[in-house]
Amino acid sequence: MNCDRTDTDNLARGIKSLAGASTADLIGIAPGEAFGAEEAGELGAQFGPIRSVIVLAQRIVDPVQVVRFHAGGSYGDSRVAASFCDALLRDACWRAVEIVRDTGCCAAVLRNQRYGVDDPRHNISYKKAGVLAGLGAFGKSQLLIHPQWGPWIWLRAVVTDAWLPPDAPIDFSPCTGCDRCLDACPAGALSESGFNRQACESYGVQAGGPAASAVRISPLGQINCDECLRACPIGTVPPRLVIGEGKP
Repeated sequence: MNCDRTDTDNLARGIKSLAGASTADLIGIAPGEAFGAEEAGELGAQFGPIRSVIVLAQRIVDPVQVVRFHAGGSYGDSRVAASFCDALLRDACWRAVEIVRDTGCCAAVLRNQRYGVDDPRHNISYKKAGVLAGLGAFGKSQLLIHPQWGPWIWLRAVVTDAWLPPDAPIDFSPCTGCDRCLDACPAGALSESGFNRQACESYGVQAGGPAASAVRISPLGQINCDECLRACPIGTVPPRLVIGEGKP
C-alpha cells in the first residue's frame, strides 16, 4: 500500500488504542516538521522524511521501574543498558511500529539498542516531542511535567513517514511561582537558566548516600538521583527503593 494514500485518521486511532492496552499509558503525536535537520541527524538521512513522531509514555508508580541495569563496564558504554520501565515501554513502541508498517508506511523506534546495534545518531528530544504531543509541559527540572502525574512519567518515541494528525500542546504552566526542584537538587545542577549536566553527573562520583546521582544497588544495577522529581508538588511520589528490604 502507498503510504501517501493511507487513512491516517484510522491509523492514528489504531496507534492510540495501545494506550492502556499495552505497556504504554499515554500516546500522543507530534509533527515531524518541528524537528530540523540537525535534530534528525544521521537518522533523517537514512530513514527519509520524518513526518510524525509518536510519543509513548508510562507512568512511574514504583522505584523498581527506573532501576538501570547494564551488561558490563559502565552504563554509558554498555551495549545492553536499560531500565525496567524503558524495556517495557519499548515493547509498546514495537507494537506501534507494527501497526504503522502494516499500512505500508515506514516506522522506527528511536534510540533502539536491539541485538547490540545502535540506531543512527540523532538529537530528537523525547521531552520536546512529548510537549508538542500534548502529554505535558516542560518544567524547571528540565523534565516533562504531566498535569496529574507530575514528572513521574517515562517517555519513548517512534518516527514514521506517515502524515498522522498531530495533537496540540496543552495549556499548562506547572512551575509558576515554584522553585522546589531547584532547591532540592543536591548537586546544584538546576537553576533558572537551565541544567548543568556535568555538575549532576560529577556529584555521583563525589558523594554517596540516598541522594547521590547514581546509587549502586548491585554490581550492574543503579538508581539515579530523583530528588528533583520528589520535590515536585504535582503527582504521587513513589516510595524510595530500600536495599535489602524484606531480608530476615
